[in-house]
Amino acid sequence: MKKLGKLLIDLIEAVVVLYVIVLTACLLFVNSYGYTEFGNYTIVQAHKAEASTLPNVKNGDLLIIKNGNDIVKGNVIYYYAGINDKYYIKSGKVTEITGDEYGTFYKLDKKNETNTISDQKLVGNYISIHHNVGKILDVLESKIGFLLLVLLPIMCIFIYHVYNFVIILKYEEREKEEN
Repeated sequence: MKKLGKLLIDLIEAVVVLYVIVLTACLLFVNSYGYTEFGNYTIVQAHKAEASTLPNVKNGDLLIIKNGNDIVKGNVIYYYAGINDKYYIKSGKVTEITGDEYGTFYKLDKKNETNTISDQKLVGNYISIHHNVGKILDVLESKIGFLLLVLLPIMCIFIYHVYNFVIILKYEEREKEEN
């Protein structure tokens, strides 16, 4: 029974440490537009302003967009758009691709309006949507959420290990006194 309890504590400890590492990485790998970027993937938490501009996306969803330059005419792409000194993700269907030595430009057809964006503002063209996961990530990345759901569990694990260390030291001290 004691081994089962120890195994359960070790498992909980490993899960907490793993999720703290992943969450900390999400906070550290933020690009210049304010979105988390891991290698070729951009992670977007759909907020109200973004959810209204993206198809099939609701507030609280988590979007994973694959970055890449393998875009062809007819693809739906995702790009950064600046609104009131803040960047949001928008989407549009590519109608024409042009380029020169300075970069590639994508002409988009978006419901009776035409935009042209450069490859500097391009996020990608593949998306996977995870419903309601964005809400969880929002809570974990908030100040109170990070304090209560990240720092507090890590602090508890640290105190548990310090307690075990002190118990081991006292046990060894008693053993020396008895010998």
